[in-house]
Amino acid sequence: MSISPDSTFDANENLSSIKSNKGQPLLVMNEQLYKCNKKTARKKYWICIVSGCSMVVHIDENDVYLYRGKWDHHHESNADVIQTTHLRQQMKERVLNELTPIGIIYEEEMAKAPLSTASVALFPTNQEIHQTFVKARRKILPILP
Repeated sequence: MSISPDSTFDANENLSSIKSNKGQPLLVMNEQLYKCNKKTARKKYWICIVSGCSMVVHIDENDVYLYRGKWDHHHESNADVIQTTHLRQQMKERVLNELTPIGIIYEEEMAKAPLSTASVALFPTNQEIHQTFVKARRKILPILP
C-alpha cells in the first residue's frame, strides 16, 4: 500500500528536528512536537507528544513530508516547549564542547535567548539544571591519572 503525499498540506518548509532531554529526536512542524513512533526502511512515523492527541505525520528517509493524519490537534501549539527544548539543547552542546563553568554558560544563553515569560517559567533554574549538565560533562571528560 502506497501513501501519496497530502496535496492540501505542504509542510516541507516547516520541518525541523531537535533532540529531547534524553537525546531522542523530536520533529517540529508548525509549532507542534512529534516523537518517533516507528521507523521502516522507507518511512518514519511520528506521533504528537501530547498524551491523547491522535495527530500523526509520516516522512520519508530524506525527511520529506508525505502525509498527516485525518485529525487536527485538540490542544494549543507547543511554542514555549519548543523554545525551552531548543535552548536546553544549545546549553548542553556548549557544556560538552567548552570548559566554561556551567553557571556562566547558563547565564549567557539565558541572556541571548528571546524567551517569552511562559518559556522562562517553564525553563529550569541554574540549580535545577546544573547537576544534569555536570553528569553529561563528566561522561566525556577523561579520568585523571
